[in-house]
Amino acid sequence: MEDAVRGVFESIQDKYDFLDSMISFGLDQSWRRKMLRLIDVHQGLDILDCGAGTGKLTMLVRENCEKCCITSLDITEKMFRKSLLSETKFIVGSAEKLPFEDSSMDRVVSAFLTRNLASQENYFGEAFRVLRKGGLFINMDIYRPRIPVYRELFSLYFYHIVPFIGDRVTNSKSYSYLAKSVIRFKTVDEISSLLAQAGFGVEKVLKLMLGTVVIHVGRKL
Repeated sequence: MEDAVRGVFESIQDKYDFLDSMISFGLDQSWRRKMLRLIDVHQGLDILDCGAGTGKLTMLVRENCEKCCITSLDITEKMFRKSLLSETKFIVGSAEKLPFEDSSMDRVVSAFLTRNLASQENYFGEAFRVLRKGGLFINMDIYRPRIPVYRELFSLYFYHIVPFIGDRVTNSKSYSYLAKSVIRFKTVDEISSLLAQAGFGVEKVLKLMLGTVVIHVGRKL
């Protein structure tokens, strides 16, 4: 699955930020800023951004914490902005098998990653392993709303409109995959349960956009 996901994102790397903003109606960065407040950044933290992609979240953290040690990890280097490499550690690797020592990070963060993984359980277990005691795991992703009428509209948008726009802009079928990844993803409660099973104390579940964008905050107890 990882090779397939890598191929999808490498095929849309040049248009990803543009489409990300367009499909989210320009709200994606406001969601990341809400996430930033939950990350609770302060100087000297060791922060790992998993599934960093083009580095949007990494840059936001960097802008607010110049003396934090930020490491960005992704399965493909092609999406990551070269301009960030001089001030941020970038590692090609899998979130399901993190190449870091136990208890080496204060924060593990990710945005729009978990639905693309073969095993969310493996990722949450790895995040727990590399966090220091008291460290925070902050994860944001897209979910189908629970209210039936909103769910129908959401499914229409992600099954038909998003692929129509994305596939034509990128001249590929990549956004058909991304749409399906959202529709097939676990529920908010299922993700909360998996975090608890990994050992996290789930401290906050912030629901935005009628529950279609959700941020989980877990602490390593």
